[in-house]
Amino acid sequence: MPRKIILSIFAILLLSGCQQFGIDSIGNIGKNSQGSLSGKAASAGLYREGLPGTAGWGVLPFINRSEATGVTIQVERILMVQLPSKGVTQARLYPESEVTTASQRLADAHRLQNGKQWARLNEISFSITGEIDQWFYNDAGKPVVTLSITVTDIRNGEVIWSTRGTGEGKQGDDLFDACRTLLSDLLDSLPVNGQI
Repeated sequence: MPRKIILSIFAILLLSGCQQFGIDSIGNIGKNSQGSLSGKAASAGLYREGLPGTAGWGVLPFINRSEATGVTIQVERILMVQLPSKGVTQARLYPESEVTTASQRLADAHRLQNGKQWARLNEISFSITGEIDQWFYNDAGKPVVTLSITVTDIRNGEVIWSTRGTGEGKQGDDLFDACRTLLSDLLDSLPVNGQI
């Protein structure tokens, strides 16, 4: 009897396609994970009042681990549009540089390295980057996007905040719409203080 109840609950949860699920920093499956401050500076209480929204922030290249092509630049631009509403007022998008290589993975790595160099040279304090892990339509025609976002202190390379989540839209929705919603949800947990 208990086994049937557990299987029934599992089936209900599995079939509830409108929910967004992700993996938290400990690896537990649940709703989109809440980002968490980490690193030496956070544990020393440096960001007790939140990350300074008025500091220089840079959106650096995302790494695309999905099968889709040509999505990283659009995801970065969507992020740029959303940051001011989350309290980040001084964000700049790295200038795109052409990278020629036979491998897309190498191209992404070169783009990220170029972005980090640009950030160091342009008085950027915090970088935001991430990974696109999934970008596809499932068998029911629903868009599915899985992203991770990381904030790094450019001065010392320390990761100070990260989060990850998966968003699923409705049948007929665009993948970029699912991405916008997911990014907004993930950024809601970014501890930014617009006053500092």
